[in-house]
Amino acid sequence: MEHRMKKLEQCSRRWCNGYLLIENGHCLIEDEEGEIMLPESLQSTMIWLKENDRWIKGELLGAMILHENGQLMDIQGGEMIQYTASLAKGWLDLLMIVPENVFDHIIEQVEQLGFSVYDCVFSSFHSWQRVSFFQFSADTQSLALQCHHDPASDQIRFEWTTSDGHRTVSLFDAT
Repeated sequence: MEHRMKKLEQCSRRWCNGYLLIENGHCLIEDEEGEIMLPESLQSTMIWLKENDRWIKGELLGAMILHENGQLMDIQGGEMIQYTASLAKGWLDLLMIVPENVFDHIIEQVEQLGFSVYDCVFSSFHSWQRVSFFQFSADTQSLALQCHHDPASDQIRFEWTTSDGHRTVSLFDAT
């Protein structure tokens, strides 16, 4: 599993840009699309803070940031940050349950089609039910992935379809 997490950390579009806000004494994050979220919704409290045109590593702690040098800083609002993109739970579950060679293929296929594993915006995966669905979105392109599991033959079939009509099918043993 550690190998898989390291590989996911190397995927494109892992980092998101946003701004810190303070409203009624509470810290909020505004993402690039203007959506507001709570810091608790981040996958990790580790962030990068832009200071004097440099990115400084830090940890988001409530309404404060702990700098990598150990200094605590109060959030004023308006600070630009980078934070780790989250993987949809069902998508991450699939990535962790498939055999190693299938995991590698999935990562390669997603990237070859011009997407990142972090572009998954919808997932419907329930531990090896017959069919699971995943939807990816990146700028003006979409990608649909259907994962078919056939318990009788113990095979997994992936059907990849992009919004520009490209279709690919992959078949693997599930063991």
